[in-house]
Amino acid sequence: MKIYEIRVKRALAPSGLPEYDYALNPYVGCLHGCHYCYAIDMTRGLPGKMWGEVVYVKTNLLEVLKREAAKYRPGVVGLSTITDPYQPPEAKYRLSRGAIEILAEAGFHVSVQTKSGMAVRDLDLFVKYRDRVDVGVTITTLRDKARILEPLASHPLARARTVEKLAEAGVRVWIFLGPIIPGFNDSPGDIEEVVELAHSTGAELIYDRYRPKPLADARLAAQYRQVRAEEEWWARVKKTVEEICARIGAKCTDAEEEWRSARRRKRYGV
Repeated sequence: MKIYEIRVKRALAPSGLPEYDYALNPYVGCLHGCHYCYAIDMTRGLPGKMWGEVVYVKTNLLEVLKREAAKYRPGVVGLSTITDPYQPPEAKYRLSRGAIEILAEAGFHVSVQTKSGMAVRDLDLFVKYRDRVDVGVTITTLRDKARILEPLASHPLARARTVEKLAEAGVRVWIFLGPIIPGFNDSPGDIEEVVELAHSTGAELIYDRYRPKPLADARLAAQYRQVRAEEEWWARVKKTVEEICARIGAKCTDAEEEWRSARRRKRYGV
């Protein structure tokens, strides 16, 4: 894997996701190398072409962000939307940690999403700004087979411990069960184990299906197998998820419903 340093002219970007006002991506590309990731199709240049092998580090991100945070209207910032804020280079560059502190101090709310146990390193920061930070941990399955499609991300059990530690410290934490992929993590057993974790920690669970993208599809087919995520399949899986959540007593939300609610709130202020 190769790490290159770059300089940027802007840090915050308008978010295309309805639950966020801004997106902040300290890195270009992601060394976790997840074969299904939609970000493959959204990442230009070498990091996109050599997904999981090359990452660009925005070395001047924090100085740019300080200027923007002082003049932009505070809102909800997604950290990160097309990379992982706690991938390996963060151990050295600490851009995500610095960004959270700058944004929280300026009155922004930061919503973190990661597949890395490294997030626990910043527990002190999450506790300090607990009213302005939430942390989402992606867990597609708690089983070892996660390595097949998430080769360099933290082991799912390490992510589970991260959820537990954040919850114990009183940090608002949620689990993203997604993408749910046909024939990989769509069995009742896979789903129930993640729902049980959410219930035991008091974390909200947000779940979503695999959404095909050309480059991600090609990579998934090459590294795993061809996947067809049909509507009939998703209707069955969605029903299974809802039944398991109801039986266990976990708070579970379909990502599509969450997005629709967020769009309504933005449009109508409700």
